[in-house]
Amino acid sequence: MSIEKLVSEDERRVAEMRASFDPITGEGSVGKRKKVHIDDLYPYDMLLPLPMLQNKLVKLLIKAGSIQSFCLDRYGECTTETREKVIREFIRVRCRHDFPFYAYAYNEIKNKEGGKMIHFRLSYPQRYLLSILEDIRLAGIPIRIILLKARQWGGSTLVQLYIAWIQLLHKESWYSVIVAQDGSTSRKIKAMYSKMLEKLPPWLIGLPSDVQLAFTPYEGSQLDSIITYGKGTNITTARDTVITVGTYNNPTSGRGGDMSCVHYSEVGLWEDTDGKKPEDIIRSISSSLLMAPLTVEVIESTANGMSNFFYRAYQAAKQGKSNRRAVFIPWFKIEKYTRPIADKQAFAKWLLVNKDNDNPPEGCLDAGKYYWHLWTLGATMEAINWYIFKRKDYIDHQDMMAEFPSDDVEAFRNSGKNVFSAYHLDKLKETCREPLYVGEVQGDSVQGKQALQNIHFVNDHNACLKVWMLPQDLKQKVANRYLVSVDIGGRGKKADWSDIVVIDRYWMMYGGKPEVVAEWHGHIDHDLLAWKAAQIAKFYENAKLVIESNTIETKDNDTDGDQSELIFNRIADHYGNLYIRKASEAKIAQGITTEYGFHTNRKTKPMIISNLVACVRDTSYIEREMEAIAEYAVYEKKEGGSFGAAEGYHDDRVMARAIALHICFSEMDLPAIVKPKPKQAKKATITEATI
Repeated sequence: MSIEKLVSEDERRVAEMRASFDPITGEGSVGKRKKVHIDDLYPYDMLLPLPMLQNKLVKLLIKAGSIQSFCLDRYGECTTETREKVIREFIRVRCRHDFPFYAYAYNEIKNKEGGKMIHFRLSYPQRYLLSILEDIRLAGIPIRIILLKARQWGGSTLVQLYIAWIQLLHKESWYSVIVAQDGSTSRKIKAMYSKMLEKLPPWLIGLPSDVQLAFTPYEGSQLDSIITYGKGTNITTARDTVITVGTYNNPTSGRGGDMSCVHYSEVGLWEDTDGKKPEDIIRSISSSLLMAPLTVEVIESTANGMSNFFYRAYQAAKQGKSNRRAVFIPWFKIEKYTRPIADKQAFAKWLLVNKDNDNPPEGCLDAGKYYWHLWTLGATMEAINWYIFKRKDYIDHQDMMAEFPSDDVEAFRNSGKNVFSAYHLDKLKETCREPLYVGEVQGDSVQGKQALQNIHFVNDHNACLKVWMLPQDLKQKVANRYLVSVDIGGRGKKADWSDIVVIDRYWMMYGGKPEVVAEWHGHIDHDLLAWKAAQIAKFYENAKLVIESNTIETKDNDTDGDQSELIFNRIADHYGNLYIRKASEAKIAQGITTEYGFHTNRKTKPMIISNLVACVRDTSYIEREMEAIAEYAVYEKKEGGSFGAAEGYHDDRVMARAIALHICFSEMDLPAIVKPKPKQAKKATITEATI
């Protein structure tokens, strides 16, 4: 792209974000619109939503060309009373079809810069979110949104007032519930609704002009409110609209209710506890939602790592695997995050020069290609200039990206305590695919000497072994080709699964990468697991078999104590390619110099995890299993510096790969073709005749 094209594209982006927006005239507003002029209603043209033009009153007004002409045709006169009646009816119709107009005219919000309440004039990101909500509503399908928020741009405000708009102007008996992380947040969201009611003209919802709308406890509940008017004992229901406020820790007021609209706030902060998970709460409340038009479910939150329900639900929506639509607003779509540029030509040239620069340009803290990355995402030059300036407020770039994420991947990646980068995982999963076969490797028995005789593969779609590549019958034998790594699961209720992963190292001979070719994943007794691993290792050309020894060496492992010697020695008698390590000091003191298996401890675990992080970052190996990517995504650095899966998750696939790739790159010789031994000439038999 040339400098001229870069500048031209920037001007287009700036024009789009700064385009004139007038909620009263409809200029720059949301949705498809048509220019309309009614002489004595407004002194200017209006751009009205197309669905509004199907209304009978609006059609007649447009045809008449003025309020006066309409009144004369309809009533035979144009008095102040009839004129006001027609204008109010027109506004009622417009408010039902034109949310930006309604929001500005009859809603006031807190001015974040201080001072009095201000009209709710939708910002650029709010208009973007509204356009999605309106597309869904006008399509006549249930509104289901999962919103990933970046900084404060009024997403929650828009969601709540949009739900109120549906309840007040579209559907009666359309109950709603607000569930937030805590009571304070829920009350703040509901307070938006209360302030809106204070300013809302009662005639807009068909009530006398002299009444005051307010919330009143519904059936004595402090958590449920209904819209009423009147004072003292003379309270009248204004609209059969009940709003319920709940919290994650106390959501029962919304359970089992006849809910039509639900707003879940800061779901990423909802933590799993014994007997309660975010998905359980959401399922229990949302189960009452009909799959009907104008029903609303919005799940919104800032990112909080990749080990929670919000991340999983967002990813499912993003991948089209749920009814929800994933929405994210990057920081550069928020108008205030810009900084003027004196010379755009020079800035464009600077961007192009540094587009492949892995180092920070002069005056910057991050690689030049990152700023080009921002440009490719859609940021304007003024936004990038602001980012360069703002970045100096943060010591670490990850802190900046956590506060101002540029895309949804960056948002999740730089929140929480995840060990593996989401960007790197996205790259790694490109080679993942469904297995070619599912089955089991079997011998003449499940254990003992006969378990390793007549080894063969049996197809069985209900079995635990996935195979992406079977052993190849090559004319030349390759030494050190296959490696089998085993992570042994525990036996407790929440214990990890056992995992056996097979790595093919063949292409390392030619500078290529090792790859996952098979994986067994399931629950099994430890002694039978060892024989199962030996069978798989034998099937893959007598592969090097590395068994993690911690579980079977631990005396309080829900088994019968330390079974390592019993299990390893039984296998070693019949399988000769077991991994052997230097013995512990205690064993050496007993005269034992080596031990079977790989032992993960405070010294070895950080080592193999660091190596695994590098392997994932550099895509140093080829992954096939998507479930391994899922485990990487929830693998965390804990308090005190230890590593492990997030609460409620497992890391057996992670550990099997960590051990395997450490052995693969650090402890095994490169694979090599085994040259056949030359045949020796057959010696002539010495006989009496030859003598």
